[in-house]
Amino acid sequence: MEKKSSKKIVIGAVVLAVLIAVFALCYNKFAAKGTAGDKAIVIEVVDSNGDSKEYDVNTDAEYLKDAMDELAESDSSFSFSGEDGDYGLMVQVINDEQAIFEKDGAYWALYVNGEYGQYGVTEQPVVDGDTYTWTYEAAQ
Repeated sequence: MEKKSSKKIVIGAVVLAVLIAVFALCYNKFAAKGTAGDKAIVIEVVDSNGDSKEYDVNTDAEYLKDAMDELAESDSSFSFSGEDGDYGLMVQVINDEQAIFEKDGAYWALYVNGEYGQYGVTEQPVVDGDTYTWTYEAAQ
């Protein structure tokens, strides 16, 4: 009797393991997955001459800096750099044009959908359909 009971337990454990494996495979194959680049945004750069260049970006990035990193990796015509500070990255160079207030009396201003940005590049959330404009602005 004890052998039959042990055999039933082993068979039950094997069947359970097989069922778990089948469910895991089905879940991985059929579960909803995000597609690469779920958010479509525009990053625009307005240089010191007032010339504008727009970049259409498809991204999953949560913050603007990450989306800009992706753009810089995929498009050689876009680049940016800056200096880390107490409030995150201070963008100082975009597309090889420098705007360092202490040196040039200018800065890169961030606008979100035409309104002055309330966050820095490292804290600015990326929202599908938004336009992020970097404008070279000279101090008054």
